[in-house]
Amino acid sequence: MSSQSRLKQVYHFLAHNKHIEDEPVWIPSIWNECGYSEVLDTKDGEIKVQFQPFMLHHLQYVFDLSSHYYYTENKNLDDSVIYSALVRYSAAWDYLHDGEIQSGTFLRFMILLPLLKKMGVNILYLLPVTRYSNLHLKGDIGSPYAVQSLFELDDQLHDPLLNDMVGFTIHDELTALVEACHLLDIKVVVDFIPRVTARNSEFIKEYPDWVYWIWNDALEGFAPPNIPELGFFEECRPDKLETVYRSVETSSFLKKFAQPPNELNPVLWQRLKLRSEQTGEELLQLVEAEMGITTAPAHSDWINDVQPIWTDITFYRLYKDFSPQVRSYLQEGQPPYVLFDTIKCNLYPGDEPNQELWDKLIEAIIFNLDTYRIDGFRIDIGHVLPVPLLEEMFKKIKEIRPQAILISEDLFNRNHHKAVKTGYNVMLGSGWNVMTDISINTLMMYVKELPELQIHVFACSETADTPRIMSRGGTSLARMMSVFNHFLPNAIPYLTTGIEVNEIQPLNCGLGDNTGGAEIPRAFFNKLKLNWSNPKPMIPLLQQLNLCKKEHLNLVQPSHFFLPDHQNDVLIYAYLKGNELLIGCFNLNDEKPQSVNTDSIFPVVGGFDVLIDSEDRSDDLKKNLKQFVMQPNQAMILYHDRINQLKVGSA
Repeated sequence: MSSQSRLKQVYHFLAHNKHIEDEPVWIPSIWNECGYSEVLDTKDGEIKVQFQPFMLHHLQYVFDLSSHYYYTENKNLDDSVIYSALVRYSAAWDYLHDGEIQSGTFLRFMILLPLLKKMGVNILYLLPVTRYSNLHLKGDIGSPYAVQSLFELDDQLHDPLLNDMVGFTIHDELTALVEACHLLDIKVVVDFIPRVTARNSEFIKEYPDWVYWIWNDALEGFAPPNIPELGFFEECRPDKLETVYRSVETSSFLKKFAQPPNELNPVLWQRLKLRSEQTGEELLQLVEAEMGITTAPAHSDWINDVQPIWTDITFYRLYKDFSPQVRSYLQEGQPPYVLFDTIKCNLYPGDEPNQELWDKLIEAIIFNLDTYRIDGFRIDIGHVLPVPLLEEMFKKIKEIRPQAILISEDLFNRNHHKAVKTGYNVMLGSGWNVMTDISINTLMMYVKELPELQIHVFACSETADTPRIMSRGGTSLARMMSVFNHFLPNAIPYLTTGIEVNEIQPLNCGLGDNTGGAEIPRAFFNKLKLNWSNPKPMIPLLQQLNLCKKEHLNLVQPSHFFLPDHQNDVLIYAYLKGNELLIGCFNLNDEKPQSVNTDSIFPVVGGFDVLIDSEDRSDDLKKNLKQFVMQPNQAMILYHDRINQLKVGSA
């Protein structure tokens, strides 16, 4: 069976099984991009349809739409838009109107693809789709990052409509989604999690020494040691090691760790494994009950971080020995442990790699590339991996997919040289953090450094790990920042699923939290759906932004970028090439209107045409503009193409 045929197989199955008896479903009206006309009912931004004929019609629409696109492995990151999606959430809905939110599936996510193309998306970044653990759940459904298997998929992402497809697995369903994306020239990048695993990872049965273990009585209140001699949220650099290890709290912390069960009691360990196989009991729970040990919850690698521990995951033990830099601080017989430094294997490697584990991680990389034909990876906390392991992974990826998209999670633009040297071509960067403090000074400092970056960074005001921009200032702020992020140099517009419908509920708040630690529902841990029935989505603006940037792509390049002086609370950036000038104006004041004089930016004969206005949703935008007033949190993109007619004394 050809890997290129999965989508056609779904189509032919639906076409030849019109007798499928499925209950009509409700879907958001906005999803009906294919123009399906056999609608049974409409209500409050939803339509009621028979799902099988709707999906058949939709897939035909995707095939027809594909004639406008040509998939190539080459990538132009200057002309890219990334959409970050969590399939179970992005395509979730109360399909039966029974009050139950049903999980999104690979098949149902295909409904969104024409909408993504409308917004200019050509890179789909899938948050974890692998099977995750139901033990030590966070929230009511658990975190997708508590990966239990690197080789199996979350079975909730299977679509019941395909139940009768004999021999068609959930792996085929993901492959079909990737193929549908490729038909529309959308590359697919998946989250790969090589540093942590679920507390009851499937690897424990055969390789219990691949993770860290603690005594049961150390679990309650388990947390990394507080180091009073050091400050808040400090990086564990080599000059801090002695302070960390001489601390009384660190000494107490190290005593909480135990040897793995196969070394602690080999005979009992074999009996528990056999019992688990015969009865189906959870192996980790048997070990906890019979041996008094459990896997160690994971925690931040930053000293004196206030983040709570991650109770559902544990770190992989990537080296069998301790780093030479810390051996002199340890007592003889110290069990394997994890601390600020050991997490960062890039800085504190051991001498003996856990080669079997490294090989398994690389095997999982190859499996993803070969099975699903994906286009790259975002490497979760990849910046702390051992350098030789990361190099080996990247070498293998590029052997199979030379044009692979490789995304670094590094949070700081200043590390761009390091990211490029490692082999990445995209980086998260610091935009998400800068945009938690939307002010003239912070944004100007951020924008100034972008043209010099050697790698593309995400241009975004929110990610899956931050609160929503809507929660920081509402619709006007969200629209303004969407315009701001679309025209930045060396930056790829990055859309977190839901921003297009002004979603306020976050996926997570681990970074830039503005909730004060409130226990609010979060899509990483709770069953939620997006606000797809919002009557005023941002999709038309995002579509307009994409078309505008494409039209002026040769102008919007780092070499043509400059930063004029701001005017009161209006931040301004611009691009100049030959006779063309494009200017972005952003009123960062959320309360007061601000005046703008274009002569102070760049004097020209006549005025500027308005290409984009975040507040104006009509097609009749202003022309020949010179002096104007901007409303609070309003963004405007101005354009002039007769710069050879400059006034005397121009800039």
